[in-house]
Amino acid sequence: MTEVGNAVGELRRSVVDRTEPELSLFMTGVVSVRLPDDLIGLKPSAVSADELSTSSIVVTDLSGQLLDGVLAPAAGGDAHAYVYRNVPEVRGIVNIRSTLALAWAGRGESIPRLPGMAHGFEGPTPVGPAVSSTGEAIGRGIVDTLLASGSPAVLMRGQGLFTTGPNPGEAVRLAAQLEQTMRTVHIARHLGTAEPLDPHATDWLRNRGTQ
Repeated sequence: MTEVGNAVGELRRSVVDRTEPELSLFMTGVVSVRLPDDLIGLKPSAVSADELSTSSIVVTDLSGQLLDGVLAPAAGGDAHAYVYRNVPEVRGIVNIRSTLALAWAGRGESIPRLPGMAHGFEGPTPVGPAVSSTGEAIGRGIVDTLLASGSPAVLMRGQGLFTTGPNPGEAVRLAAQLEQTMRTVHIARHLGTAEPLDPHATDWLRNRGTQ
């Protein structure tokens, strides 16, 4: 169980140590980690980031069935489980339901790339299909959109923003970047026009970060 304990510890550090104050993970957001032995560690429902402890994190199997933990898994765990089952390289998932994320998703508008705010992947953050049900239907919409677009993030109507990564820390980092982009675009539109990033600048910005 050492590997599981290490992964759960990483989940807690990702949420507590790397969450920006503005990121809406404190109560309504969901963050999870793919554990060894086909298990998932989830932030419990109604537990704020600063109250999160290794013992409070709940563990489920890849079908979303609760295996360990005294608290209920955060709502949306079934969607996370679907993503983990169908995209094995994903090891961390974040769902934020901030006002900005829900409004952006509700408008059906992708999040643009802005100069100086590259997210490490090409193109805007896409919007997934409208899903009236919950659980696996949401997960299916996430997976279909991720695979079709090549993006590690997707907006889902009524659900907010989902980000994925090779570990939960990277998923949290991407969520924070996209939350900041949405805020910047919102302010820019009140001042004038926010120009999206020229796709030809993508490689230059990525290479600059590795030099």
